[in-house]
Amino acid sequence: MTTPKPEIGKLLTEAYEYWMRTLPFQFLFCVIYFSVTMFAGSFAFRYYGLFEEIQKFQNLFYTDSQAFLTKYTALMQTDNAVLFLQVMIVIKAVIFPLNIGFLKIYRKLDLGEKPETGDLFAGFQGHYFFLFVIYSLAWSMINNFLSIFTFIWIPMMLFVPALMFFKGFNYFQSFKISVQTFQKNFILIFIAMIVSILFSYCGFIMFFFGIFITFPFWNAMIYVLYKHLIADFEE
Repeated sequence: MTTPKPEIGKLLTEAYEYWMRTLPFQFLFCVIYFSVTMFAGSFAFRYYGLFEEIQKFQNLFYTDSQAFLTKYTALMQTDNAVLFLQVMIVIKAVIFPLNIGFLKIYRKLDLGEKPETGDLFAGFQGHYFFLFVIYSLAWSMINNFLSIFTFIWIPMMLFVPALMFFKGFNYFQSFKISVQTFQKNFILIFIAMIVSILFSYCGFIMFFFGIFITFPFWNAMIYVLYKHLIADFEE
């Protein structure tokens, strides 16, 4: 049975409260996420020789930015650059289950339980790791193919991970319910998604270090939307 649809203001306020109550977990998430992606990405960038190639024309950045951009664009279309981008997709897929931990953390808060550091790694436990890595890989490939429909595709897939984690549904069942929920609440979800993106990246825009706190905000928004629009928890 679904609960009455709340106003966007209430959703945003509730998501903000979840976020505020879990700031240490937000920081830990960002440290792990950015450390893995940056170090692994830097290694792959050098491994495929892209770092050395950029060094050959990096001075153009200061003297002729247009020439620099032209050479950089050409470089990123080479076979090695394509391989590098594919490796980055895999790296991000491997770290994606870290997002699932917030679903468990927020649920424990609702149940009056105290979240633990280990809860952040719930998505890496057992079969969940392979389940969410495969999901992330599939999502990235489809998203690249449907790049012009990103703002439609992303909200349609919004609840798939939560449905798989909380209900144990397979990909197809989760996708079906996620799409149905989006169709019934597309305006609400669109507004929530845009606000979440702006808030998540405002830490980078306003003061760089702040992104280590604001970046994972979208997880709180997804949880709140899931709780109010699907509301299928079994107490």
